[in-house]
Amino acid sequence: MAIPQRLQFTSFSSRIIAWLVLLLLLVLGMVFYSVNRSTYENTREVIDDNLAIGLDVFKRLIEVREENFQATYSAMARDFAFVTAYNTSDYDTMLSVSQNLLGRMENADILMVVDYDYLMVADTQRLYPPESDFPWPYLLEDAEEDENYRASTFILIEGIAYHVVAVPILTPLVDGWIIVGQRLDTSYVTSLKDIISSDVSIIQVSDQGNGQSVATTLAPAQSGELDSEFNMYFAGENPTGMLDLAGEDFVSLSSPLVARPELNLIALIQQSLPEALAPYRALEQRMIVLFALGLCLSAMLAMFLGRSVSRPVLSLARRVGKIEQGDYSVASPSRRSDEIGRLETSVDNMAAGLAEKEKVRDLLGKVVSREIAEELMSGEVKLGGETRQATILFSDIRDFTSLCEGRAPEQILEMLNHYLSEVSTAIEENKGVVDKYIGDAVMALFGAPVSGQDDTNNALNAALAMKSRVDSMNAVNLDNDLPLMKTGIGLHSGEVVAGNLGSANRMNYTVIGDAVNLASRLEALTKQYGADILVSEDTRNQGSGFVYRETDMVRVKGKTKPVRIYELMGKTGQVSQQLQADIDTFETALAHYREQQWDSAFFLLEKLAEDNPDALLYKLFLDRIAAYRKVSPGTDWDGVFTFESK
Repeated sequence: MAIPQRLQFTSFSSRIIAWLVLLLLLVLGMVFYSVNRSTYENTREVIDDNLAIGLDVFKRLIEVREENFQATYSAMARDFAFVTAYNTSDYDTMLSVSQNLLGRMENADILMVVDYDYLMVADTQRLYPPESDFPWPYLLEDAEEDENYRASTFILIEGIAYHVVAVPILTPLVDGWIIVGQRLDTSYVTSLKDIISSDVSIIQVSDQGNGQSVATTLAPAQSGELDSEFNMYFAGENPTGMLDLAGEDFVSLSSPLVARPELNLIALIQQSLPEALAPYRALEQRMIVLFALGLCLSAMLAMFLGRSVSRPVLSLARRVGKIEQGDYSVASPSRRSDEIGRLETSVDNMAAGLAEKEKVRDLLGKVVSREIAEELMSGEVKLGGETRQATILFSDIRDFTSLCEGRAPEQILEMLNHYLSEVSTAIEENKGVVDKYIGDAVMALFGAPVSGQDDTNNALNAALAMKSRVDSMNAVNLDNDLPLMKTGIGLHSGEVVAGNLGSANRMNYTVIGDAVNLASRLEALTKQYGADILVSEDTRNQGSGFVYRETDMVRVKGKTKPVRIYELMGKTGQVSQQLQADIDTFETALAHYREQQWDSAFFLLEKLAEDNPDALLYKLFLDRIAAYRKVSPGTDWDGVFTFESK
């Protein structure tokens, strides 16, 4: 169930009303159907019984009619005048006598006189001449076999069916027969209908099995469709059927009257089903009125019940909507003692709990980053961690101590908070997480507690954004005669252990490992090289779309493995041609330096220092070359510079 869309109800109250009304309709419909079905079945049973009784009565009436004919004409056959005329063998006299007898009888349409040899003596219809053979010898044969020499049957004369009886002419022995008959027409079946209170139809069936009505008590409109309906429903052996005659159903019961090669007649006893059901239709109308009243009352009751349930539910829905929007204010105590009242109390308790939890979340979100707060508040908080690939960023304000000299603590705090807000925003806008503040230093994570596909690029973008924000702050400070800040940023990408560190009573989400230590060392080295941003070779290799300057190969304090470090200069396509030329020149000088080609390296570095007098990097390498000229590092020197302090 294209499929039509299911009926939708927008409110709980409408659904209650709809379902209650539908349930009532279902119940009333089932009751109405059951009553109608029972009425129909009972009516059919009554009609079937009436038809069966009517058929028995119909057959008995035919027998009574035959007995009346036989008794009446048997007396006439013994009449002296009739016997005398019969013995004269005068056809005209017999015809006159026969017509006289026929005129004296009711319901008789034909009269024939037949002698003992089955030859015609008289025929009131004058169809058969004297001494011609009697066309229906089987009738007389049946009479001869009867103890009273009487017989009856149905015959066909000139296409018209007749019900005939044969009575003997006794002189005193059987010397012939009187054949008297009644035409099967409307008057014949009407007289039977008045007695059995059912419609009667006589159907003549041809050799091909097609039926044609001979006589019927049905109305003209119905009798016009009788033949076709009969041929449809009584073509087989089924004696009963429902005939649709002019839009009216008739229950019909069939019974054969005569079945001979020349004549096959079937009687149909019929009753109108609508007429039989008419007394029940008034009851049906009253039931419909009662059902309609009951449905209206039930709908009103359903509306009352629906509203009594939906109003507190709607109130709860509005309450929950406010909670969803962050309004945790507790409503007035419920005055209901049922399930809905308990539900209202539970919602208020839930709101109070959520308000308390939101306070904790808000406080925690101010102490740590939102992502770490979510990590700490999701599930059970416990000590331990997991191994992750992450990029760690350390940032620090250079010479912060001297920056604070001569300034009030409030001014220092305001300046520091402004700085931390700016750099934190740069980190968070690039999907980083501020792990902690260490005085003026910031530690940020990319890849923990939530991992992404571009953690390293996000970290590099964050470092550039931090530098840009500090530059903007310095521009404002310069206009306001405030001190300028110089920051150093170190980044390294590697494997860390991320999780909750501390004790069972107090813990902190953070990351630990060699990668964290190296990132911290790189931040410290920015002072040595005069660089804003230093990154490790691992970070450089994982980031794309940036311009770097290889700075040195160093061995930081506490490490034996040397690290190649780079200075992040900017994004690809955003670095000036002059800066790119300086980068290329320095990398050439660095190659000469590592090959101990001091003169070549010194020449290039000196030129770079002249063009960039404030660049500490070039002066650093010029001082190293001067020292190595005095004391050679040896032929096995690998170009690595070892730092003995952090």
